[in-house]
Amino acid sequence: MRSRIGFLCVLGLLIGCSSDDGSREPEEVRVDTFNLALAGAFIPFEQERRVALPDAIASAESDILCLQEVWAQEDKDQIRIAAMENFPYIVSFENDLDDELDDATDQNGNVPPAPETVPCPDDVEVSGGGTVKDQMDAAIDCVRDGQDDEGNACSTIPGSDEGRTTSIDCATDACSTEVAGLIFGNEQQQRCYACVATQLPTDTFGDIRARCPADKNQLLAFQGQNGLMILSRYPLSNEANWVIPGTWNRRVITSATAKLPNGAELDVHCNHLTPIFSGLVFPYTGQYGGDGTTPGEQWEAEQFLQAEKLILRVEDASGNRPAVILGDLNAGRDYPDQEIFAEGEPTLDLLETAFPPAYATDYTPACTFCESNPIAGVEREETVWIDHILIYNLEAGAVTATERTFDDNGAVDVGGGESVPLSDHYGMRSVITVP
Repeated sequence: MRSRIGFLCVLGLLIGCSSDDGSREPEEVRVDTFNLALAGAFIPFEQERRVALPDAIASAESDILCLQEVWAQEDKDQIRIAAMENFPYIVSFENDLDDELDDATDQNGNVPPAPETVPCPDDVEVSGGGTVKDQMDAAIDCVRDGQDDEGNACSTIPGSDEGRTTSIDCATDACSTEVAGLIFGNEQQQRCYACVATQLPTDTFGDIRARCPADKNQLLAFQGQNGLMILSRYPLSNEANWVIPGTWNRRVITSATAKLPNGAELDVHCNHLTPIFSGLVFPYTGQYGGDGTTPGEQWEAEQFLQAEKLILRVEDASGNRPAVILGDLNAGRDYPDQEIFAEGEPTLDLLETAFPPAYATDYTPACTFCESNPIAGVEREETVWIDHILIYNLEAGAVTATERTFDDNGAVDVGGGESVPLSDHYGMRSVITVP
């Protein structure tokens, strides 16, 4: 029996297999994170970018990818079809408005109560007469019938409830007066504003009118769907979708275990944390704002709580297995020499106490959400590096190379002699040696 086992081990080494006694060769794995910004009228040129993105993803020189902001199931399906030859193992989950949270506790360990009223009730009067629903209707009427400063219609079908918003910038410029009563109103009015604002980039005006006065749970964009996908050249198992608190958008941690060619297992945790909004058009309307007294502080508190839950989830799910944590964290550090500014730095500080950053020592920091990106719509002082790769149960020295990816500003021809990048984000890739 001993000789038979020995023969099989030798044979295994000859054909590239390995044993579990530490004698296997380390495996270099290329891992990517990329936010595709398929988010309706939130981001310009979605239709043109939607055509180009599946083939760009399918041809990526990576082994494992974590994709964010693929909110529509149709987009997930198109990417799956295009990528299946090079990435035959794909994990994504569907969510809806009624899905329960897997960890619903707030900063004090309590579970906030579910909403008791619809976002835009027709029986709650506001100052000056009328109801919250009346204010909703006035705001929707304005976007449906409005124009921007150059005379461009804010609706795909002007004057019709079958139309959709052409752009958020148009809606904001044309209708600031009409939505002011909701934005600066009481908690009920702000919930109504959140209901309209989260659906406006993707849904018809008629659908919004029908849902916001009728569905208590209508408080998430994309009908509660998550935007995550994991693509892999290697077989995946242990697929899981962990739902955590998130305001305006569904937030989840999508995980799987990759079986590498050398026999090792590598856990993949794909996620997308809440942004930290500060503008007047982004009042915080959630239940996880902690002790924050301003909207910015409340969005930041929610993001920090998500990071705490991410750490607990990875530690519980991965145990002693090595893992990569990938995604748009909406958090980054200051790099003055590269004119990169900090955002959500406490969140990144917390995450890096548990997960070392997976960047090669010779990598020069580069922004991933940048002024130089023509569709990002940010100023120089808003240029940030917020898309990250972190590791768990791996040494920092395991990272041998790092590069920014998907950063060709001429990747998509949008006509009129103009080209744009694939997304308002650039991606990140690191090469990680897994023993």
